[in-house]
Amino acid sequence: MVKKFVLGLVCGSIVFTGAVFMNGTPNAAQDIDHPVSIDSNYVAGTAGGNEKSSGSEFQLQKLPVTQTNNGVEFTIHSIRRTGLTTDFEITIKNGTTNETVAVDPSRLGMQTNLPSAGKASEKVGASPTNPDFTGATILPGKERHGWISGQALTEKELDSLIVELSLDGSEQRAFSFAIDCKNLKFRAL
Repeated sequence: MVKKFVLGLVCGSIVFTGAVFMNGTPNAAQDIDHPVSIDSNYVAGTAGGNEKSSGSEFQLQKLPVTQTNNGVEFTIHSIRRTGLTTDFEITIKNGTTNETVAVDPSRLGMQTNLPSAGKASEKVGASPTNPDFTGATILPGKERHGWISGQALTEKELDSLIVELSLDGSEQRAFSFAIDCKNLKFRAL
């Protein structure tokens, strides 16, 4: 577990350093069609969608949250926390006319409490087991509903949760959600 954590920190710092060297600054938050880096700055609020607030910051959103990227709609309905995983009830709708979309659950990433004064931030990746979406493809005009799992979060009190996932098709589509977790009722088994 410690080796994975250290490896994650090293890989994250390499990616962050590469972004700084390529752009001169870390990736700033962008609009829905150009998802944000998981290391971007978010502010708490009650936005109906990913709307820009001050500068390049996004507001946190209450569940359910939906984003559309080039004809593919991704919705997170609820979050479930267990001792082994953090699970997301999701629906992916492929609104394209001739493109099959593939889901790779291993590219799921999460970060807690970013930024949250006085609260620890934790970054985790995908769970090794994702039966609803491993190898899943979604044909044009179809949708898939199920649960996708990340590793368990150890932080007990969450103020915010950044969730990222990308899908493959004729192009790669990235989705990034900033979820307001204050007073959120997590689902139970």
